[in-house]
Amino acid sequence: MAALTTLFAFIMSVICFAHLRQLAHRANKTSTSVGGKADRTCASMEGSNVVIHLVINIAATMILGMSNTYQQLVTAPSSDELRWMLSKHEDSRVGTNSPFNINHKKTKRLTSWLEWLLLISTSLPVHFLANSVIGPSVYYQPPNNIIFQEVPQLSRTAVSHYNNTLDYGIKRYEVDSDRACWLAFRTGKYSVTQSSDKDSDIRDQLAVWTSSAILIDYTQPCAPYVKTATVHDLIGQETNYDFSGANPTLFSIGECGYARDVSCDYDDSSSDGDGVGKQMCRLSVRMSAAIILAGCLTIKAIYMITIMLRARKKIKTRCLTFGDVIAASTLDPSLQIRNECMVNAYDGHRHLVQHTCHPKHCRPGSAPSETGDGIGHCQKCTKFNVVNKAGDLPHPSIAIKYKKSLIANLGGTAVSQMAILSITSCAMVGVSMMIAVFMSIESGYFKGECRDRYRHPDRLSAGWIEACDKGVSYYLKYKFGYFGGFDTAAPLGNLAMNSLNSEIAAFAISNGAQLLYSLLYLLLIYNFTLITMEHDWGKLERNRDRVRATIVEGEGFKQSYLLQLPKRVLYPMMVFSALMHWLLGQSISTKETIWSDTSDPAHPFEASRYDIVYGAYAVWMSTIFMLAQTGICWWAFTYSREGFMPQMYGSIRAACAAVTELKSFPKAGIMWGDLGEGKKFRHAGFSADEVGEIVPAELYCGRDGEEDSRGVQGRGGESDDGLKRRNCVMTS
Repeated sequence: MAALTTLFAFIMSVICFAHLRQLAHRANKTSTSVGGKADRTCASMEGSNVVIHLVINIAATMILGMSNTYQQLVTAPSSDELRWMLSKHEDSRVGTNSPFNINHKKTKRLTSWLEWLLLISTSLPVHFLANSVIGPSVYYQPPNNIIFQEVPQLSRTAVSHYNNTLDYGIKRYEVDSDRACWLAFRTGKYSVTQSSDKDSDIRDQLAVWTSSAILIDYTQPCAPYVKTATVHDLIGQETNYDFSGANPTLFSIGECGYARDVSCDYDDSSSDGDGVGKQMCRLSVRMSAAIILAGCLTIKAIYMITIMLRARKKIKTRCLTFGDVIAASTLDPSLQIRNECMVNAYDGHRHLVQHTCHPKHCRPGSAPSETGDGIGHCQKCTKFNVVNKAGDLPHPSIAIKYKKSLIANLGGTAVSQMAILSITSCAMVGVSMMIAVFMSIESGYFKGECRDRYRHPDRLSAGWIEACDKGVSYYLKYKFGYFGGFDTAAPLGNLAMNSLNSEIAAFAISNGAQLLYSLLYLLLIYNFTLITMEHDWGKLERNRDRVRATIVEGEGFKQSYLLQLPKRVLYPMMVFSALMHWLLGQSISTKETIWSDTSDPAHPFEASRYDIVYGAYAVWMSTIFMLAQTGICWWAFTYSREGFMPQMYGSIRAACAAVTELKSFPKAGIMWGDLGEGKKFRHAGFSADEVGEIVPAELYCGRDGEEDSRGVQGRGGESDDGLKRRNCVMTS
């Protein structure tokens, strides 16, 4: 795991270093988006965009899974502290990466919290930035097909028209002071300028960059000034205001003035075929996201490598599985809980209370205790009590097969999970239905418009005629999109132009849904972990098997998979998670639009804007996946098993109470069952020998201390069957 995380960190570092020069010399300082030359059509980039983001989500899922492994290592209890944890907190869970387990530790709680926060803080950028490291950028360059035409008199004044048929209609952008038009007339190049406060908003000038041709009409007084200057000579000059007469003007030279004698017409219908005026696309690297992600992965890799190096030649003591607890309590009999054998996890336990008397409250004849095993004569002075919640007091239990479901064991946690999942699923279903309703309305409108084309052939624009020829599916894909990307996503809105805050907002929009889903996915993993442990635990009542352990090795144990989930469960869930993250990234994302003018290398111009886009098909598919996850979680809440073996669900106490007579771990494995009758009660637990069947409705407890099974040899030793402690903290 440390090596794989290091590889990912190295790849991200290489990407960052490869683009540092472009970042330092970028024309637009308000954006960190860089990349190669935009020389491919958007349609040809769709497949690459989909594959790259799918690979990114698979890698992110692997990174988060490896980080969760180390989080479990941080939160795992140490075998040295098991007895103290039970005496102080009654019980604790093993096999989960819940940070609240850290509070049950005896020592190094602060260090564990800091390590857990380090892993979490370096994982959040993976959730928040993974889908934004590489993203689609639509690239525009200024039109270079400029046609000059001398006319006797202008037909329009003070208005520039831009015809655009992409929206199956005509859009007209009215610009009161088209400085760019004046510069194109004077220089022969269409350039964007922002030298005047009145022209500080350049969106109208950039809107015409999709045009393939600019037709400049001018009258005879302006003929001597056509293409006779450079852009930098004119900036700040020829801005004499002239409001006399019927046609006021902002820009003029001699008797020639803009709007009075010069006007521009931007047309997209006469493409010259060389790509000018048409959008080109590229996959851009968002350096702000890439640098942060590379830094977090590097920190995570250094941490993992440090843990591995420090673990060399050290005996492993952190219990990651209930098999580790069984092995540790067998190796060290002082960890065993006696006089309990069928107590379910997190049920009540008897407390051994020792009290130091003092003259203020301790008087003879006080009322007896009403709280169980507490000291009766001084219940007001609890600070003088020493409570041992693992005092080995007899706690007999009746043998019954009925067991509580997972939802009963989780309690309020399950209710909150169900509420979050249900609200999220209902919200996604509502959005999907809303899109479907709007699609139905647009479909009817489209059919009505196309039906009239035969009755009124001159009514529809060229764009509408093309859409009618291709059919309603083509129109709906354009209106609502189907997947995120270049041409396959539909616009939902746009953010402010040329703003780092907009870039940060774009990251949040592109990854917000994945971040929320990751929290829900952790709940699913947590539930499946508890179910898997309970299932593996319950099988030991019916079949003899080797327990899975990580702190010991030998033929009596198995180390078959990481964490608590077997491969048949873990791998499908990782695939499900990667696909869901990818679909959410395709459902709503941001697409960058870049306007770049590099005709003058000494003074390059670049502007960018992030557009919020969505894909209807991706929304519907992610909704189906979300409903499936919600259904799986609801099914998981109902999980329960029957059998006499006590419930565990990660309980350390249940494991420590079941090994009081376990002496070895044979190759065939161990089994749980009836171990015979003591002086007062019967006893049940694990044994390497044959076990009997549980007698229903009988009281089971320990053997009342009449036998002191010491198990195998102590820490660091080796038993008769070759059991040996591992000299490492963890395996990866």
